[in-house]
Amino acid sequence: MNSIFNLINLISDNILPFGMVVTRLAIIIFSIPPFNSRTIPNNVKVLLSLSMALIIFPSVGVSLDIMSLDYFEIFSYIASELIFGLVIGFIVAAVFAGMQAAGRIVDINNGFGFSQIVDPVSNISTTPTSNFFTVLAATLFVTIGGHNLLIGAIVKSYVVAPIGKVIFQSAVLEILIRSFGDIIIIGLKIAAPIMATLILTEVVLAVMARIIPQIPVFIVGFPLKILVSLVAVAYTMVNTVPYLQGLFENSFMDIDNLLRLL
Repeated sequence: MNSIFNLINLISDNILPFGMVVTRLAIIIFSIPPFNSRTIPNNVKVLLSLSMALIIFPSVGVSLDIMSLDYFEIFSYIASELIFGLVIGFIVAAVFAGMQAAGRIVDINNGFGFSQIVDPVSNISTTPTSNFFTVLAATLFVTIGGHNLLIGAIVKSYVVAPIGKVIFQSAVLEILIRSFGDIIIIGLKIAAPIMATLILTEVVLAVMARIIPQIPVFIVGFPLKILVSLVAVAYTMVNTVPYLQGLFENSFMDIDNLLRLL
C-alpha cells in the first residue's frame, strides 16, 4: 500500500514528466498495427498506455518543475515526445503499408480493384487482397513476438533517449526516408511474381481471342484472372512469409539504430 501512495506522490510531484511518458507510449500504441485496429477500443489503448507508463515512470528518473516552465517550453517537451513516438511507429507501420500497397497492385490487375470496400478495421477504402495481406502481416507480427520486441524497444528508448533529452539528427531523417521508400519496394517485391503470372494470363487470353474468336474472352477472362491470382498468392506464400518476417526484424534493427543515434 505504501508503494502505491509513493507512486501517486511521485506522479503528482512530476506530472509533466509522467505526461511525457504517456505521450510517447500512447502515440506508439495508437499508430502501430495491429494495436491501432478499431477492433481494439480506444479505452483499452489508453488504459494500456497508462498501465505501461505507471510501470516505466519510476525508473525514468527525470524531474521537471512544471511551475517554472512557460507554455512554449511545456509544448516543446510534449511535442518532442509525440514526434519521437511517431518516428518509432512509422518505422514498424511501413511494413504494413508495404503489404497494403502489394495487395492494391495485385487487385488493380486481377479485377478485385472494382470491389473496393471500406475496411471496418482501418476505416479506409481497401481491396480484398490488400486486406488479406494486412491480416497476414498482423498475424505474423504477433506470432514472431513482434509485440514483445516492440515493448522492449519502448523500454530501451527511455534509457537511451530519456524524456526531455531527445535530439533529432539528420540521420533520423535518412531512416525515415528509407522506411518510406521501403513501402514501395515491399509492395513491388511481393506483387511482382503475381503480376508476372497475371500478365502471362493476359497474353494467353489474347492469343486465344485471335485463334478462336468465338470464345467470349471478356466473360471468361475475368473469373480466370481471379482464379490465377488466388493460386499465385497461395503459391508465393512460401517466400512471402519468410520475407515478411525478415522485414519485421529489419524494422526493429532500424529502431535500435535510431535509438543509438539519439
